[in-house]
Amino acid sequence: MRSSSKIILTRASKLWYARALTSGRYPFIMQEMHAKYGDVLRTSPNELSFANPETYKEIYNHANKDRKAFLKGPWYQRPEPEPSIVHTTDPLDHSMQRKSLSHAFSSKSLRDDEYVVQKYVTLFIEQLGKLGAPGTEGINLSEAFNWITFDVIGDLTFGEPFNAVVEGKPNFWISLILDATYFAMVSMAAKRIFALKLMLPFIMLKDAKEHFKTHRKLTDEKLQKRIKQGGNRDREDFFAHILRKGNFTLGQLRTQSIVLTVAGSETTSTLLSGTTYFLLKTPEVLEKLQREVRSAFSSPDEITGDATNHLPYLRAVVEEGLRLFPPAASGLQRVSPGATIDGHWIPEGTLVATDMFATTHDSRNFQQPWEFKPERWLDPGFGDNKEASRPFSIGPRACIGVNLAYMEIRVTLAKMVYAFDMELVNKDLDWWRDVRFYILWTKPKMMVRFHPRKTE
Repeated sequence: MRSSSKIILTRASKLWYARALTSGRYPFIMQEMHAKYGDVLRTSPNELSFANPETYKEIYNHANKDRKAFLKGPWYQRPEPEPSIVHTTDPLDHSMQRKSLSHAFSSKSLRDDEYVVQKYVTLFIEQLGKLGAPGTEGINLSEAFNWITFDVIGDLTFGEPFNAVVEGKPNFWISLILDATYFAMVSMAAKRIFALKLMLPFIMLKDAKEHFKTHRKLTDEKLQKRIKQGGNRDREDFFAHILRKGNFTLGQLRTQSIVLTVAGSETTSTLLSGTTYFLLKTPEVLEKLQREVRSAFSSPDEITGDATNHLPYLRAVVEEGLRLFPPAASGLQRVSPGATIDGHWIPEGTLVATDMFATTHDSRNFQQPWEFKPERWLDPGFGDNKEASRPFSIGPRACIGVNLAYMEIRVTLAKMVYAFDMELVNKDLDWWRDVRFYILWTKPKMMVRFHPRKTE
């Protein structure tokens, strides 16, 4: 087995892992270490990272008579007695939760709820034209994308938005949510990594703990308001079906709402931010996307989820954005039941993961892996291994909101490039240099001006 045997520290201590995790450069460190030491990397005494894309199937796929389940590892464990769909490690509990939530993410519900997405995207485009008009300093898109994604998910979860888009600025609760998420995840990691616990005073955001408490309080208030509305509403949202059935407790609704709010907003905002940057830095790709979108539609009202699904280049742009800048960039931890992974026998109880950033930035899988080339998703002549990019994971724990995410991303990008010619103001921005990763990506400021498209 090729591994990081030269990193002696990882055999006996979690210190190397803790330092890498808190450096802000974790995905890049892992990618570099895999490139140097091979497809199997020891990150701590009982934890292995894999870079062979075949291990996605070996670790994350459905269990069967020949293959035992790889359960979620201790990274996901939370102190709540009723963990969310993301954090439960019990396969039966997860299956029951997924079944209860699946109605909200069905194709029918997605079409019924699209008007919610359309409402906020339309308002978002209007705000871009005003706040980022020629002559202004531009608008920070890394921040602005959070307005729309949180408003959409707030409406679908609680029945009302955070009003960030209409106000054209971040709602204070959005900042609370991001700080609270950071606090919760780092705190839980620190309970398992003593070295990380020692570092907490130096890496924890100021007031993050208080923000976490405030976030929980506001979540409870919004949730209670939503519960009072009941399940019989004019439209379906995430909780309408659940409230009608009455098969979730208050504790489950609380943890579910917190997870849905973050997972359904921050990841989408991250993908939109990264993809827009790559479009702005690759003008020939942006021009090609503009031609496709503008020739396909005669008005923005025609730009729907179904219609954008038939635009091959737009779909390729989204897939390339997901490959190059995956929102979930770290490996998804699982516990080996005692199984063969990448040709090696991995003992029961060993923590394992396939590192997504390493697989998507490996030249064995993708030609010119650091280049933004949507054509690789259209031209089989590239010879790329597209199965090496699994941004929503696979198997029973794959992202339940994948179709909503794709629809929101396609519609937002299509309406932006339909309406505007975009100009990057801070041209010295280097995404890879300035971005940081602390469980979630911290994106650099990206100032953009929006010039109304010239019509013939």
